[in-house]
Parts: sequence; structure tokens; C-alpha cells
Amino acid sequence: MTESWGQFKSFEGKKFKALDAEFTNKVSSLIGGKDLTACFQCAKCSAGCPVSDKVNIQIHEVMRMLLFGLEAVLETDMVWLCSTCYTCQERCPQGIDITDILFGLKNMAFRKGIRPTGYISARESLYETGRLYEPTDWERDDLELDPVPELNIADTKKMLDRMKLMNLEEEEE
Repeated sequence: MTESWGQFKSFEGKKFKALDAEFTNKVSSLIGGKDLTACFQCAKCSAGCPVSDKVNIQIHEVMRMLLFGLEAVLETDMVWLCSTCYTCQERCPQGIDITDILFGLKNMAFRKGIRPTGYISARESLYETGRLYEPTDWERDDLELDPVPELNIADTKKMLDRMKLMNLEEEEE
């Protein structure tokens, strides 16, 4: 696990409390979650995952935690480090939409305040400047590009406000 992702808990040796069928049902109702219970833990998803050596829990273990209704799955770094390559989904013999489930878990985690700090600063930068980062003149000069055009921040903010991007924490599922 990389240093910047160290804010997420390690699950090594952790004992979990009672199972929560309600959480499993909530995940099953997400886009892609309808086939969640078809997972039989073959681990083909983990075997093909390009980030499997960077996470504190493998994707098949995430699926197992979901089946057991363990909401602590939201605190795993797999939720945020998934590269969305869809390899797990392609390899799944049951046709489970694993990547789509991870998108849903990411949204659930975010709303519960579980998120990398970099996501917050990127969101704020996008809202305030219309960009995730400011391009530098020397980059543009090297590429022989025209100066960076001015952005209409008011339109950008209007669009982001309509998307409720800055209010995601306040939404209830």
C-alpha cells in the first residue's frame, strides 16, 4: 500500500462484529449488485487485478465481505485504488458486475466520510478554478501551444452546482 493511501485501515487479524444482511441488500440494490450473491469465491477476479499487490484486501475478499454484510468493506483501499480496468468483471465466471459494485461502494464510502484527502482537494480545485491543476507556461511553450484560454468559472460552478458535486456528503442514500 502506498504511503498516501495509509489512511485506510489494515484488516490483518481484525475480528468483525455481527453480519448485516441489510447492508448486503443495500449493495445488491446498487447498479451491478443484483448478481452479488452469485459469487462463489473462485478468486479469478483477484488473480487478474492489476492493483492486487497495492491493496490491503483483494477484490474477491471485498466480495466476501459484501456477502457477509460487513460494512467495514467501505474502509478498504480497494474501493479507492481500483483502476476500473474491468479485468475482474471480464474474468468473473458468474458475470458479476464487480467494477460497477465498486463504483457504488465508493459513493457509499464518500457519503459516510470515508475518502482519500486528495479527492477533496481535487474537487475543491475543480470548483474554484475549473481545472484539477493549473497548466504551466513552460509545458505549453515546450509543446508550442497557444496560451491557456480563460475559463468561464461561473458556468463551471453552475454545472457543478447542478450536479451537487460540492454537497455529496449531505446526500442520503
